[in-house]
Amino acid sequence: MPAARILIVEDERQTVDTLRDLFEHHGYETEVALNKHVALTILQERKMDIAIISTTVQEVSGIEILHDARKTSPNLPVIMISNQKSKRLESSSVKAGANVFILKPLDSAFILQTIENILKTRLAASLPKKPKASPKSKK
Repeated sequence: MPAARILIVEDERQTVDTLRDLFEHHGYETEVALNKHVALTILQERKMDIAIISTTVQEVSGIEILHDARKTSPNLPVIMISNQKSKRLESSSVKAGANVFILKPLDSAFILQTIENILKTRLAASLPKKPKASPKSKK
């Protein structure tokens, strides 16, 4: 099975470098977008398996980026990351379609586990369902 592709939409260089190194070390392919335009171009040109979007990227709302990304990739799982602890921001992100909301600083083990869980869920959903055996009637 090919490596999962992760799109990182973030403008903080340290976070980008940390995530890219972490994911590539664990066998994932990464693409980085430092702004909304590049993120949307990547989504139009390549199939991505997960997107990680910061709540603010070059003064553009991550929720706006998420809305636009959904137009190109409606089923793309999205993890929103933020350095702001805000229930309103978390709620808005989830309502906009984010699967998970994670606060910075990011815990490597937690984010890797989250990605693995999302990928397993997507894989299970894409597998054909086995028909249920019908109970044999007694006559």
